[in-house]
Amino acid sequence: MDLGKKLNIEWEKVLLVWNWSYKNMWDELILLWTIKLLQEQDKKIYISAYNPGWLKKFLGQFVDVENIEFLREIPKWFRSFWKFIRDKNSRTLKKYKEVDSIIIGGGEILTEEVPSTYWYWLVSIFPCLKQKPNIYLMWWIQVPKKDRNKKLFDYLMKRVKYVYARDLESVYELKKYGFEGAEFFMDTSYFAFDWKRLEQDKLKRWRYIVINVNKNGEDFLDDIIKDIKYYLEEWYKVLYVPVAKWRNDEYSDMNYYRRIKKECKMDDRFEILDREDDFEKFATKISKAEIVISTRLHLFLISNFLWTRTKVYPYQKKILKMQEVVRNLE
Repeated sequence: MDLGKKLNIEWEKVLLVWNWSYKNMWDELILLWTIKLLQEQDKKIYISAYNPGWLKKFLGQFVDVENIEFLREIPKWFRSFWKFIRDKNSRTLKKYKEVDSIIIGGGEILTEEVPSTYWYWLVSIFPCLKQKPNIYLMWWIQVPKKDRNKKLFDYLMKRVKYVYARDLESVYELKKYGFEGAEFFMDTSYFAFDWKRLEQDKLKRWRYIVINVNKNGEDFLDDIIKDIKYYLEEWYKVLYVPVAKWRNDEYSDMNYYRRIKKECKMDDRFEILDREDDFEKFATKISKAEIVISTRLHLFLISNFLWTRTKVYPYQKKILKMQEVVRNLE
């Protein structure tokens, strides 16, 4: 497995499109190393973001952000429409029209497991299409089976120059579809942090476990609570990581923190482990945990990069795919 590859992005002004700044930890780490790769190539970087101010502050912990253009994302729903209107959209659209290359990347780019993705990303880059930019896709690609999605997929793929997929199955599917310009490229989050700096402590475990549950993994909640109760009986503490912080309580990871605490009735041994302000402190905590139990791919991968034992409840195929990639790394 070749991990030393470089992104081959043509032209100079590159727009990065995904759900950036939705406070989703793994997406932010993917974005971080992609930025570093592009900065090494002296690219002018534009980032489409839900919350440009917050994202700029977060990334400022790791890279020079002064020459990066943080743009308000093109609205797809009412949520982002009003923000876009307030954010001087005429100036924003002008900036979108400056770009000559686009990278759509971050997670499930095109998959029928997530409704509407096949038109969602077309809307995201619509202001740029008149300039006929180079379009690159990064990460999960699924050739659709539904007729409507097939039409949208065909329309997009005719404009795609190259695909960097973080699993081999996506590469095989694309070649079977007839698209030859695809290759495996390791998830860039793997390089975003110097995980090896914490390697010296990997055998020293502290008496706490790390937990995360999200909306998509709710079906596993009863099993996870059983796991937690086992460790509480052994006098472990529980550190809960809110990987995604949605304002909507239904989709906020904090919703499950409150539900688990109530079920376990052990308030004094539950704490929040945040990763937003000091990522190195967060990574150190993960590296010393007895075990990480999660429904999220994000936390599963960080734990593996830090040699911490994991138990993952896979609610989506992407988790099973990435488990295979991690096995190959090992």
